[in-house]
Amino acid sequence: MSWTLVGQDAVVAVLKGAVEHDRVAHAYLFAGPKHVGKTVAALQFAQLLNCTGEEPPCGRCRACERIAGGQHPDVEMIGIGGMCDENDHKHSPDDSRDIRICQVRRMQHLVSRGPYEATYRVIIIEPADALGREATVALLKTLEEPPPYVVIILITDREEMLIDTVRSRARRVGFGGAPQRLIEQTLRTRWDVEPSRAAELARLSGGRMGWAVAALYDERMMEQRGQALERADVLASASLAERFAFAASLGGGYTKDRTGVQATLEMWQEFWRDVLLIAAKRELLAVHKDRLDRLRVLASQCDITGAVRALRAITDARQQLAENASPVLALEAMMLALPDLRANAVTQRFATR
Repeated sequence: MSWTLVGQDAVVAVLKGAVEHDRVAHAYLFAGPKHVGKTVAALQFAQLLNCTGEEPPCGRCRACERIAGGQHPDVEMIGIGGMCDENDHKHSPDDSRDIRICQVRRMQHLVSRGPYEATYRVIIIEPADALGREATVALLKTLEEPPPYVVIILITDREEMLIDTVRSRARRVGFGGAPQRLIEQTLRTRWDVEPSRAAELARLSGGRMGWAVAALYDERMMEQRGQALERADVLASASLAERFAFAASLGGGYTKDRTGVQATLEMWQEFWRDVLLIAAKRELLAVHKDRLDRLRVLASQCDITGAVRALRAITDARQQLAENASPVLALEAMMLALPDLRANAVTQRFATR
């Protein structure tokens, strides 16, 4: 089996080189955008470390198959709402949003013992930026004095949320987006996707192979994307009262659907990035080709300065939400900073659907 990562040749070279030259670190930080293959890389690195085949990772030996199936006793995944050793703890029902100290304590109990059958015991923590304060302190103790047979992999798309003492104790492996042509080619050859569909998904993916594959099998992702872009369009010419009404609606649902709200804001960023590109006479780089007529109108109304202000406002709101600011207040501040295009736009009825 060859590595299945797409567009991450540098990552593969780093991980293979660490094993080939006997320089495996006790901890790694896999950092980069969502859906670019960080989790896949972590699992295949675990296979590489523990493969018993002739050309690791072979994908066919017992160790590789069990790791791929999530059944290997020496490869542990730790995430929000995961297992701990406390009998009375049920993280999923209580809407846990953090990786808790009890989960890290369970990990420490595991790593205190040698592997059952593998060369390395591999611990994968995702998302590492969800580690609570107490959990982070507990993890540091393991990172400072790790057993020689343990490899800890921290996965995050919000590297800045990790404290310096954690980042300094892990070897950073950076992930980036894959070229659009490579994603399109991979969709056509590996998933047998029709050419025009492969081209569309590759264009919208933003270099994220994982997103393209997920969207291929989940039609709701494209529907939700379309709805988010429509909302961004309406907000561009909405009154302040209408914007605040939507901020209240979106912010009120943040606690229950943090991922969904952040995804909506991410789509708004893409929308305004296209406006910026068109205002800067770089229309060929715009992602949403099916919306060019409307995007051109907005670009002519707000110019480069307005588009940049919109992008900064949305970026700031996402950061504030990640830092647990009041959702409604963060979104209201964003609404105040968005360009007001009512004077130049046809009046539209604002909808919060």
